Amino acid sequence: MKLSDMKSQSFSRHTLSQWEEAAEKALKGKGISSLHTSTYEHIDLKPLYTKEDVPSRDRVKDYIPNVEGKLERASKWFIAQSIKRDSWEELTTAVKDALTRGQNCLSFSIGDLKNEEHLNQFLKELISFDTPIFSIDKKTSLSIIGMEEVLEWKGMYGIVGFDPLSEGEWADEDRLEEWMKVVKEADNHLPEVKTIIINSAPYHNRGASATQELALALSEGVAYIEALREKGWTLERAAEKMHFHFAVGSHFFIEMAKIRAFKKLWQSVLTSYGLSEQSIAKSISISAETSRFNKSTLDTYVNILRGGGEAFSAILAGVDYLVVAPFNEVNGEVSALSERIARNTQLILGEEAHLDKVLDPGGGSYYIEWLSKEVGKRAWEEFQQVDKEGGILALLANGSIEEKIKRVRDSRILDLATRKNSMIGTNIYANLEETLPISPAAGERLSLPFERVRERAQKLGNNPTAGLIGLGELKTYKPRADFVKGFLATGGIQTHQSPDCFSKEDILRFVEETRYPYYLVCGKDEEYHDKLSMITEAVHTVDSSIVIDIAGRIPDESRSEWVRQGLNGSIYNQQNILEKLDELLTIWEEGKDHDEA
Repeated sequence: MKLSDMKSQSFSRHTLSQWEEAAEKALKGKGISSLHTSTYEHIDLKPLYTKEDVPSRDRVKDYIPNVEGKLERASKWFIAQSIKRDSWEELTTAVKDALTRGQNCLSFSIGDLKNEEHLNQFLKELISFDTPIFSIDKKTSLSIIGMEEVLEWKGMYGIVGFDPLSEGEWADEDRLEEWMKVVKEADNHLPEVKTIIINSAPYHNRGASATQELALALSEGVAYIEALREKGWTLERAAEKMHFHFAVGSHFFIEMAKIRAFKKLWQSVLTSYGLSEQSIAKSISISAETSRFNKSTLDTYVNILRGGGEAFSAILAGVDYLVVAPFNEVNGEVSALSERIARNTQLILGEEAHLDKVLDPGGGSYYIEWLSKEVGKRAWEEFQQVDKEGGILALLANGSIEEKIKRVRDSRILDLATRKNSMIGTNIYANLEETLPISPAAGERLSLPFERVRERAQKLGNNPTAGLIGLGELKTYKPRADFVKGFLATGGIQTHQSPDCFSKEDILRFVEETRYPYYLVCGKDEEYHDKLSMITEAVHTVDSSIVIDIAGRIPDESRSEWVRQGLNGSIYNQQNILEKLDELLTIWEEGKDHDEA
């Protein structure tokens, strides 16, 4: 077909009902409902969105505010990678190097470094780069704010501060009063720097949903405004000094919708206080960091992919500053290479994917517009609920916020444990040759329960080994054998597969040659019914203490009889991996204790 002919082609229009009919046919009777997904925000995601789903002003009257709107400029953001070194000389060299390699924001952590004179000199040396400063690290920010000598870096601008509420420092009115004094002093000698930080990343990194994160950010923002107004600050000045920081997780569209919705939600909060539209536009400042909650010390290179997707989502949502965590930060092993990859992730998205030249890429998408509305609606409802229950200070103090976040975190972990969700290298496609780091970074993470299981296996010395008994020809049991190998690998348990077993003698020979404390039988369901007694007898002839499982679910009506015949249990799809691995590792741990005794 010629190009001119291709240009004249068009697709015929089809109705939603026609699409549903075709989809159900392809699903072989499962129904469209099987394609729906429920999120941790209690949002039901459909498989297809149309123009009818797009929110319009006359369809959002059931809640306030309206999240419909467009970004007014192409995405331009500051690369705010935080740099940390062991000496002031090394820190100065590393920051200068980063600023010459594409980083356009002065972001650093002083860590254990001391001496105000060194900090002052460090900042003076970087005047020529004329970049904004970005620090939401507590020690670094307080060191800058608390400098007795007024900085010679006149006109410093950017973000300096930390959030004592979300970071658990001052979750009561008296301590908040102390923090307001610090903020007031900072405003005197850093007038162009935003020093009131609302950092919702700690909530996210403990497992909060997107709507919880938004609701708590809004609640903190209101708490700070009220505290500052009591101190005599004007609303305009308070809003100008505020900066919001979020963590961006792996649900690409939810996270994009979260930040898009926040801008409209906060705008509505400020409007309700009477702030002018012009002042609101100048005051909204947002940064984001890639999630630490979903990073793993297992197969850490996958963290590069996770961070890249999260950065993509944040940029499309229109953040002003962005931090991409080095892929091995979670291992406590940040290197020059991982810092470079993190920084270059942003450079590639801007200069090669041209995201810095796109105006509101999410605008007009039926799905993104609808999702932004849904996230905004539910976040606003949760925000109102926080207010009804006494405000964020009271809820942080009585622990109810932590309890609500924990419920979501537990749901996330359960979904990983049952493989409803996948985490490459952690609950699926685990690498048995991998060794866990000695001192991983602290904090709550989705992968922690799996890492603890792997750590138990690692402490046993060589990987514990399970015997895998294959019944019949390989082609008949291979699918189940492959499944259980992957299942056991997530717990650091390797497998030794038998030759094809057709008789009791074949099984007996394999067990006598290997003598493992645990064997897993893979075969067809009908073979379990016909041969289970023979199998358990053959294995227990070698050693009656050997534990035997089968691959696949045990029929309820057969369970008691099969247990009587010597079966322990089974491994099957959608089983709680963590519970089963805990049970299995105990077999080798008890054996080791017995040998040592």
